[in-house]
Amino acid sequence: MPSCDVVVIGAGLAGLHAALTLQDAGCDVRVLEAQLRIGGRVHSMGRPGLQAEAGGTYIGAGYRRVIGAAEKLGVKLIDVTPMLEFFREQDLVLGEEIIRQSEWPTHPANPFPERDRDVMPWNFHRMLTMRENPLARPEDWLDPRFAKHDVSAYEWMTSLGLDERAIRIGYELNPSFGSDAHDVSALLLFFRAAFSKAQRALAPEGSVGFTAEGGVQRIPEAMASRLHREVEVGCPVVGIDVHPGGVVARCADGSNASARFGICALPIGVLKDLPIDPPLKGPTARAAQALHSQPITQVYLGAKTPFWEEDGYAPSLFTDSPAGMIAASRSGDDPTEVTSLTAWVMGPAAAQLDQLSEADVGREVVAAIERIRPAAKGRLEVLGMKSWGADPYARGAWAYFRPGQVREFAAEMGRPHGRLHFCGEHLAVASRGMEGAMESAERAAAEILRQ
Repeated sequence: MPSCDVVVIGAGLAGLHAALTLQDAGCDVRVLEAQLRIGGRVHSMGRPGLQAEAGGTYIGAGYRRVIGAAEKLGVKLIDVTPMLEFFREQDLVLGEEIIRQSEWPTHPANPFPERDRDVMPWNFHRMLTMRENPLARPEDWLDPRFAKHDVSAYEWMTSLGLDERAIRIGYELNPSFGSDAHDVSALLLFFRAAFSKAQRALAPEGSVGFTAEGGVQRIPEAMASRLHREVEVGCPVVGIDVHPGGVVARCADGSNASARFGICALPIGVLKDLPIDPPLKGPTARAAQALHSQPITQVYLGAKTPFWEEDGYAPSLFTDSPAGMIAASRSGDDPTEVTSLTAWVMGPAAAQLDQLSEADVGREVVAAIERIRPAAKGRLEVLGMKSWGADPYARGAWAYFRPGQVREFAAEMGRPHGRLHFCGEHLAVASRGMEGAMESAERAAAEILRQ
């Protein structure tokens, strides 16, 4: 006999939102979580000397689902607009040369067309996808009318007349999706741009985003506290059996959780290696094997002295080095005071760091920074790090679609497998990130409630 109505596998935002939606509709829900903490890829790292958001960095001002959940659960939100404004201050590094933003429009290394020479490389492809976007709404990315745009970002950027160097500097220095412009669908980039535009329309005037008092992870923790059944942490699911009468989740400790329905809220990289009987088929199976997630490594650094005041460059740098993007954090009461630095390393550079020990990762990143700006030599200390690519419970920070994959399976890959349903940020239709995770949860819960 089933022990509950629905078993949810994964206590991230998607799984918890699905569980609460079903519980509020009268279902008896049981949530299993492999890790010893709640939140999945929303992870607030807090310990003496380090306060950092390793995942779920901040809440977009238009994230109505996430903001609504925080308000409902009594989690206080803090407007981080004053701090985020300082992200615009970063300088550029190419080949260990620091280039100030004021120097970039006339710099000989600038490969952009005349009308775009004042655009900094980290904004270039975002600007292009906003300006050239064929999508009127974010959900249009799955409309067959736009399937012709499911080509590589490289092919699309080339069609605009950009050369190899412009594409490398305008997309590939520290890529958010894929390893390079050949590795990501232009249609995914259009979707992200359309979502960003829709978010701006929803955001209160003058506000960019929020964090939660005590860290964004307080939101999923508060969600978990509302469940009638306590989340079963430290309970990895090693297999799922699906039969006509329900679903059985097989746990690593030998126990089983049986239910009339199941929801798998695992990241796509983890689902790939999870035995499911009978096996997945169709677009869901193809997506589980072919969809990739972005490797991202964050290294948290303390500065013994404000060395940026000595060399006169911005404390934040966007680089083509193993240090990736070095962002100055301002988590104190004074938004002008730099409290720490975070090196955000994405794509191939992050994958290379994942081959090293944590100690060697820290040394590699610090050495790269010291080569770029000698004033930093001996002034940095590693406070901690987080690699999402090396995390066995994540296998990457977020999913991305390669050229052709949107056409091949994006619209259908969330289809239920018998009584097993799916949710997660990779299954969102009109939203991204945390908001997308919650959107997908609502769809999965609605599928079960209709039955």
